Amino acid sequence: MPRKCIVASGVLMENGKVLLIKHRLLGVYIYPGGHVEPSETPTEAVIREFEEETGLRVEPIGHIHGVRDKDVVERPLPLLILEELVRYPDEVHVHFDLIYLVRRVGGVQTEGYWVDVDDVDKIETYPNVRWVIKIAHDTIYRLRKV
Repeated sequence: MPRKCIVASGVLMENGKVLLIKHRLLGVYIYPGGHVEPSETPTEAVIREFEEETGLRVEPIGHIHGVRDKDVVERPLPLLILEELVRYPDEVHVHFDLIYLVRRVGGVQTEGYWVDVDDVDKIETYPNVRWVIKIAHDTIYRLRKV
């Protein structure tokens, strides 16, 4: 039975381009992200993973309903949550991937490749990564028009 993992990923779009990394085990281009550690929240994980993989500091953005309570912290909603079967060279995982839109808040880019959204069909990646990038682009574009 495959290991089940919660992961968090971030899609950073700037000027019609998306920042991708080449995954070292899978050999394809994906948006930065990774496993949520036992001591962190998904939003903390996406911030940590993004900085580890690109050098950039980001913050998740997403809808907030305004829930307020002394013992409750509302977090931005992910853009999507996908259940993904991931075939690593030595094992298979089921990832429950919380995919956030993110914005840059600092850091210096040390890794990663900027890809024009119109060119995502030309890169070596998975179909779901292409879909997520297009959904993210459409969502950001729609948000800017509001």
